[in-house]
Amino acid sequence: RPSIQTTATTACCIGCLLMLVKATASFAFTATRTSSVVFMSRRFTVVPPAIDTNQQPRRTTSACMTMSSTNSNGDDTTSPTKWSDIFTSPSNVGYNLNLLFPPLTSTSHKGSHGRIAILGGSTKYSGAPYYAAQSALLCGVDLATVFCAYEASVPIKCYSPELMVQSVYSEGELDGLLGEEQGLLEELQTCKKQNRNGGASEESIHSIDEEEVMQTMEKLELSTEKQQSQLLLQKKNQMDSLVGRLETIKELEEKLQLLKQRQQTTIQRTVDTITSSFPTLHALCVGPGMGRHPLLFTAISQILQKAMESQLTLVLDADALFMLSLEEYRDLYKELRGYERCVMTPNLMEWSRLCGSHDDEGETTTERNDNIIVQKGYADVITYKSITLECKEEGGLKRSGGIGDVLAGTISAFMAWDTVLTRDDASVDSAQQQRLFAVWVACCVVKKATELAYKEKRRAMSAIDVLNGIGGVVGDMENELTTLYRNDQK
Repeated sequence: RPSIQTTATTACCIGCLLMLVKATASFAFTATRTSSVVFMSRRFTVVPPAIDTNQQPRRTTSACMTMSSTNSNGDDTTSPTKWSDIFTSPSNVGYNLNLLFPPLTSTSHKGSHGRIAILGGSTKYSGAPYYAAQSALLCGVDLATVFCAYEASVPIKCYSPELMVQSVYSEGELDGLLGEEQGLLEELQTCKKQNRNGGASEESIHSIDEEEVMQTMEKLELSTEKQQSQLLLQKKNQMDSLVGRLETIKELEEKLQLLKQRQQTTIQRTVDTITSSFPTLHALCVGPGMGRHPLLFTAISQILQKAMESQLTLVLDADALFMLSLEEYRDLYKELRGYERCVMTPNLMEWSRLCGSHDDEGETTTERNDNIIVQKGYADVITYKSITLECKEEGGLKRSGGIGDVLAGTISAFMAWDTVLTRDDASVDSAQQQRLFAVWVACCVVKKATELAYKEKRRAMSAIDVLNGIGGVVGDMENELTTLYRNDQK
């Protein structure tokens, strides 16, 4: 009898398993057919880039550039939040996907797929510019240069033989010039204070108090010859002391003037070295590991001005954003906010500092900008005027130092490619909208690379792990677009 029960139970279990397998197979087949129908019925506005065998590839003008799209009923669709949305929703209708990556052709040459430079790197921070420049190379740009402090140049060169590293200033020299200036200013202030306490102003000998002079003259008239001599000697000593202090003040002011000239010469040398490379660059990233030296800020402000004059694409991160939050660079910040070829990448603290320093005109900061703002966070928010895209790729739970530098370099790569592909006759607004989409894709790249690194290393994940995943993620994205284009052609 137990044998009969066992046999019945076994048969019942086998029957249930067969029914479950059949139901699963039927569901999978239905789901496959449904997804196939959705994918095959989807029409993408993907336009192959025009290739000129004699020139670099340029952006075609037939691509739709609107930031929002509409479905067959004329309703607005939702912007993509993840890279996979490009293939599963109609939200990419407004973008030319083939304009994200310049094609690799037999006519390509070194530099045709992007030449970028990173301006940053100091004694304390030599890793940040490496992460930024190396991530751009791993994305696929051909050449990456790092302009840095002399003290950081050797370490950065040792990190990678692929980077071109050029020292453009010396922290030691800047510290010496600044220290000398502070010493002269303190000495000058002391002399002027002593001069004021002596009863005379610092400008002139003739500024002796008039009442004091009249009192002295009355004493001379009423005094004896000996008293007159003593008073005259006393006044002579006071005058000699006053003349001596004024001569010291004049000498200190002359030294200070000469020091200012030396500072300006040093600053100008740095500015000229960097700006001379502008004609060869597609994008310049300023800030990673740059440091906060006041004299360097003076040079950076001049470099940014010349970059705008040259219409060079800028990516501003880290210490460059700190500089722009200072009151003395308020006007420069406003100019950069109106410069459409500028991308700022603030984290929460940097964004709060910028808004707190400059947002006092009754307008929201995100509404009045003509440039692109990337507010970094768990979900990156990319804004151009009133248009906003969000990158909600999974990413990782480990917040390692250096990932922001990887993002800055990745954005620089995509902005360099945008420069390579942009036509001169494209409207500013349409070109900026496509540029906004390229920045969003760059954010997706770093988030996906972070997710892969975190899954592998978990708590031990660092920025170098994210960096090593950049190339694979970009390659997979480009392959997906290639497959999409081929299917669309069929």
